[in-house]
Parts: sequence; C-alpha cells; structure tokens
Amino acid sequence: MAKYGKKGCIFIGKHVVGTGFEAHLTNPVLMDAARPHCLLIVGKRGSGKSYTGAVIAEEIMNLPDDIRMNIAVVMIDTMGIFWSMKNPNEPGLLLLADWGMKPKGFGVRNIVPLGLTSFYDKAGISYDGTFAIKPSALAPGDWCLTFGVSLFEPLGILIERTIRKLADKDYSIADLVKELEADTLAEPKERLALANRLLAAESWGIFSQKATTVTEFLQPGIATVLDVSLQEWNVRNLMIGILARQIYEARVAARREEETALIGGEVKAKIPLTWLIMDEAHNFLPAVGETAASHDLLGLVTMGRQPGISTVFITQQPAKMHETAIAQADLVIAHRLTAKPDLDALGMIMQTYALEDIRKMITDLPKTKGSAVILDDNSERIFDIQIRPRQSWHAGGTPIAIKEK
Repeated sequence: MAKYGKKGCIFIGKHVVGTGFEAHLTNPVLMDAARPHCLLIVGKRGSGKSYTGAVIAEEIMNLPDDIRMNIAVVMIDTMGIFWSMKNPNEPGLLLLADWGMKPKGFGVRNIVPLGLTSFYDKAGISYDGTFAIKPSALAPGDWCLTFGVSLFEPLGILIERTIRKLADKDYSIADLVKELEADTLAEPKERLALANRLLAAESWGIFSQKATTVTEFLQPGIATVLDVSLQEWNVRNLMIGILARQIYEARVAARREEETALIGGEVKAKIPLTWLIMDEAHNFLPAVGETAASHDLLGLVTMGRQPGISTVFITQQPAKMHETAIAQADLVIAHRLTAKPDLDALGMIMQTYALEDIRKMITDLPKTKGSAVILDDNSERIFDIQIRPRQSWHAGGTPIAIKEK
C-alpha cells in the first residue's frame, strides 16, 4: 500500500459501527485485488455468500483498464446463477443510489458443457462457448477418483494398464474401449465393468477430441462463468480438477516469461493473473476423502501465489472444507453462521490474535443480508462490514410461492 496506495484496490462494502438498531455504515472497505490471495467466504444458506463472490467479480471488472486487463476471473457456477451478471440490477436502482452507484451489466462469458448445449438451446438460455476435454488429458488417477475406485484394486489397475498402452497417442474413449477389449490379461468381468463405465462417461457431455483451451477461460478484464449446475458431482469435480490444472500450468509458464522480460527478454504471450471464484467449494475440496478436483485445487492453494493465482472459496459449511484451504486463507468474509463446527473452523484461523469470541461477533451482526465479519490475516484485524449492493442482476435470490400483484 505504501508504494501503490489504493491502486488495484476494489470497493466491497462499508464498515459497520455499532450493533442492532444502533448500527450504521461508515468508511468504505477496500480489498487489494492486484496481488494473489486465498479468500474464504462463508455463511448460512441465504446469508449472501454467492452475492459477495459476484461483488468481487464485478469490482475486478470495474478496475481501470491498465489494471483490469492484467486480470482474468473464472467463476465456477454450481447453481446456474452467475449468468445474470450480463444484466443490470434495475430493481436495485434506489438502493444503489444510496451507495452512489448505478445498475450495470457486465460482459461476462457463459461457458456450458458441450453435451448439454441442446438443453440450453431448448430452454432459450444463451451461452458464449462450450467446455470439453480430451480423454487423453486425464491421468489414471483422474478416472479412478471419478469412477470411485482405487488405483490398487483390479479395476484401477486395469485402468492404468489400458491408459499406459495409449500414453503416446491422442486417444478417444472408443480407443480406450478397443484397447480394453484386446487385453487378454484382464478378467472378462472386469473388462466389461470398465468398458461400461467408459461408455457411460461419453454421456457426460464433456469429452471431445477438440478440447476447450485454457485461454478461452483466461480472458483479460472479464469474468468467464463455467456452468456446472446440471452435472453430477463426480463429473463436476473432474471438470474443475482438469481446469485448475490447466490454469496452474498456464500461469507458471506465463510467470516464467514475465520474469524473463524483467531481465531483458521479451514476453511472447499474455496470460493474465487469475482469480478463481468457486461456489459450494466444500464439495470440490472436502475435509474428508478426496475428489477428482482435490489435488489440483490444493496445488492452487499452496503454490498459486508465485504464479499469480487467487482462489475464492465460497461455502456454507467451512467445517467440511479441507483444513489446508482453511489454514491458508489470508482473508475471510464470514456471513451469519450458527453451527458450532463451522464457528470452530473460523476460530482456528483467528485464534492467534482475536481478543473477542467469533460467536459473539457474528451474533451481533446487523440482521441485514450481506452483513459480515472480515478476518484479515495480513493486518491481523477483525471488523464488521456491509457488502455493497450488486450492480448486476442477482439470479440467486430465494424463490417464493406467492406471486407479486
């Protein structure tokens, strides 16, 4: 801050002073978006978690061009709600005016799984691109985690042996099945079981010999939304694991070019710094067990700072998040929570410098949606905040059976 001041900072809300009816908003709260962070957003259902994640994405897209064009935002949409960011929040006109802001739509890109385009077309839901991966991009462990088998049981051993035989080829699922059928060492029952799983995988709608490149996600200055809301969780985890791996590899290569340029070289390609915003994160990176996304997401958490990757994990159950993701969080935005295990998980982060019980701080929050406690590990400060209103349309509101007249 001493060198750059407020440059690269985003406006996420205002400081709340007082409690209950005595609470009032005071100074703006700014968050540094120019450097990598590991951010955790937690809260009960309906407390404003996803809303806050979208505010961060909006603010990054509101940055001046000389900063904004150095950042890409990737949003993992598990509920099909972030597409609405293209539309201005006209119903919130008066509230936004109170904050000195106006409704605004943003140029987000909506990406959907390749095999589900017909559904979106029939439903009249627009999208800007499709997501697909090559079967050859998956390691044996990816298949095993997705199929729910161990690498050391017969099916896992058969998967690894089949893939090793095709390791130097750009193979399809049909090639895998053909190679499997030719395997005379395998038991017929195991060959049939694995072949059926592979053929079923084709119906997931994410495999193609023409894969989506990571640069289609890492677009400078805008947010790219990957809608996984219609996929089963094992498929979602596989998609996110592959994407996280590709983002890390792309940024590591880009960082090397950037460092070369600093010592007199020339940067050939531009891959922006990346913010990965992920809803329902505890399902991708659980405290117990492992998913097809776990390893690569943990890589972003533990090694993402140097290549310039920020992670924003949104969850209503922090106690079910992997302990490494909790421990590495340098900034926590905690909306209302009541479950003791979740409050205890937050207590683990703040125990070294907190003088006040986190339970009381959250209990004393104003009842307004979007109120939260911020735990800033860098400055070792804890304070209340009211998240600013969305400029774009929020599609994640709670539905109601009563119709407006």
